[in-house]
Amino acid sequence: MRTRIHTAITCAALAASAATAQADDSLNVYGFVNIGAYYLDEEDITIESYEAEETRFFERDTMVGLQVSKQITDATSATVQMTARGEDDFAVKTSLAFISHAINDSTDFRFGRLRIPFFYYSEFLDVGYAYNWVRPTGDVYGIPFAGYDGADLVKRFSFDTFDGQVQLNYGRRDKPITLFGAEYDSELNNFAGITLNLYKGNFGFRAGAQQTEMNIDSEADLATLGAILQGTPPEEAIAALTASGARRIDIAQTAAAALTAGSSKSTQDAFNFDEKDANYYNLAVNWDNGDWSAMAETAIIRFESGLYVDNIARLASVAKRFRPTTVHATSS
Repeated sequence: MRTRIHTAITCAALAASAATAQADDSLNVYGFVNIGAYYLDEEDITIESYEAEETRFFERDTMVGLQVSKQITDATSATVQMTARGEDDFAVKTSLAFISHAINDSTDFRFGRLRIPFFYYSEFLDVGYAYNWVRPTGDVYGIPFAGYDGADLVKRFSFDTFDGQVQLNYGRRDKPITLFGAEYDSELNNFAGITLNLYKGNFGFRAGAQQTEMNIDSEADLATLGAILQGTPPEEAIAALTASGARRIDIAQTAAAALTAGSSKSTQDAFNFDEKDANYYNLAVNWDNGDWSAMAETAIIRFESGLYVDNIARLASVAKRFRPTTVHATSS
């Protein structure tokens, strides 16, 4: 049995408790940094995107962020968050940019570039100080994008001994997406969903559902497809296409086109990404008394396209805090 070591050191400085700069009482500037280092003792393995053959030592989990908030009126504010990640050569990107308006004491409306409301820690994905891990496990938190352009409505309420909020969101995303290490042009339209959060004492509960219409620029390789249709064994043609360095989804699109050749148009249409729905469901429970914490989270993804496999992912985690140090055990 091979020994695999994954060592990560994370330091997070979050100035959310005290603004690092204030031009006036209505302008707040916050900064945070995550610094991580890792080591894999095998040369031919990959663990959650950590590549053993890479010479980079700390870029994967190192990032800096700056968030600026401006109170425009008593009920309206503007927020912009910029981040620079080591894995992107520290290119500065706009992670968040939205206007928030308090309709009343219990209802907020936001529009602009928002965080995807998929996870228990959705609003804090970039702030490593907010959770117990170096970063959330890729099994559950493995969505290849973090934001969308649109609007949401948050309604807070109290019921019996519970406090809670309901979030409704709608928008779209028109940016390249990275899948299996390759970049694809994509459109996620009619991105809509609902999320319920409940809190009672040390306990937290979250349930959500999201749906979007996907359009991804996967294409069948016509030369390979023609060779298959003219009698070349499919396994040989696909192997040659794979060896050429073709994108993984394009390879799958080619294989699907060959296998469904001669089938009905509806069958052929089922094996592409154009205007196909994806449904995402999330359920999480959390308990935290300041010294100990425990959580469990489940993510379910259902795809209308036959090119992508439905997925169910789970995690369970227990952590103990010793002042600045947190020790945790996580299974996913």
